Amino acid sequence: MPSRTLIFNHFCKPLTEINVPSTPRNYILNGYGRCEFTIATSDPKCKEQYLQYGNLVLIQHLPDNVDEQGYPVGKLPDWCGVILPPRTWDKGMLHVNVYSAEAVLFFRAMPFQSVQGTPSQVFRQILGFAQQATNNIVVQPGTIEDIAKTYSDDLRLSAYDHIQKLQKNTGIDWNVSAEVNEKGSLELFGNLYERLGVKTNLTLTDENTELLSPSMTEQGTPSNYVIGYSQAPTAANRLSAIGIHQAALDDYGMMQMNETYNGIRDVAALENATKARAAYRGRPVKLFRRNALDVRDTFSYLEPGNIVHLKDAESGFAAGGGFGTEADCRILSVDYNDLVNKCPLNLEVVQ
Repeated sequence: MPSRTLIFNHFCKPLTEINVPSTPRNYILNGYGRCEFTIATSDPKCKEQYLQYGNLVLIQHLPDNVDEQGYPVGKLPDWCGVILPPRTWDKGMLHVNVYSAEAVLFFRAMPFQSVQGTPSQVFRQILGFAQQATNNIVVQPGTIEDIAKTYSDDLRLSAYDHIQKLQKNTGIDWNVSAEVNEKGSLELFGNLYERLGVKTNLTLTDENTELLSPSMTEQGTPSNYVIGYSQAPTAANRLSAIGIHQAALDDYGMMQMNETYNGIRDVAALENATKARAAYRGRPVKLFRRNALDVRDTFSYLEPGNIVHLKDAESGFAAGGGFGTEADCRILSVDYNDLVNKCPLNLEVVQ
């Protein structure tokens, strides 16, 4: 089903609405996605003022399906992003690339400062520095949750780079969401979650999905014994910590690795980062790929971070012998293409 596409300038003020399909757009957990649309040069909306680099695009899915009361169901989340290169010209056509709103934080350089605190305190400081840089496309604090862990970092790169580092070393989740306010302007919010998403009652079966090849991949070299080191000017000042995934060590034997954490200078933060690494990478991850079909309200549950139940009769070694997997899976990414009305999914088995 075609979606509604709204354009805003780099001060988040509304410009126009265009009638174009996206092909496709990506919803990514803890990262940025991309969208492409094509507009005819004969279209009166094909103007540089509308398609300027730095302008924002808000795409709202318009579902086909309705429930028993006639209300629409199966709506995908709104998608928001910023127009960036490349921009490709064909005869009579212009192809425009848009990167999701998280990418705005690529263009917010951090001052050379050290930050420390809980994840939410560090996240707020990073957003604060980003806001000081400019008064256009401001990413303001939104939903900000916290965990009882200490974290530290030396800011040197972009806000995006340091938030990604925060996510990796603490295991929290983040995104940037968008809303149209009562004045019609767009507002962006930086969100931090202890765990993004909810456990849904959706089960993925042959009825509401299509197989993709390969259907499942087990990947990621396991690291069940991680020795973490802090950044330090000399060996005498360097701290160390150990993170162990005991169950994986029992199954596979010792698989050690060293990891140096730049920007981390205190014991508690180092221990937290090392344990988070061992917990996530102690075993290979099991990744499933499926095309979700627009059946009833299936699309309503497809948000990054959500947990869905998967039944696969052929992939993986089943407990007790044989083959097959039945497990809860976390949605890592969702794609949507207005032209085919399907959602390719990347799913990770919850360990």
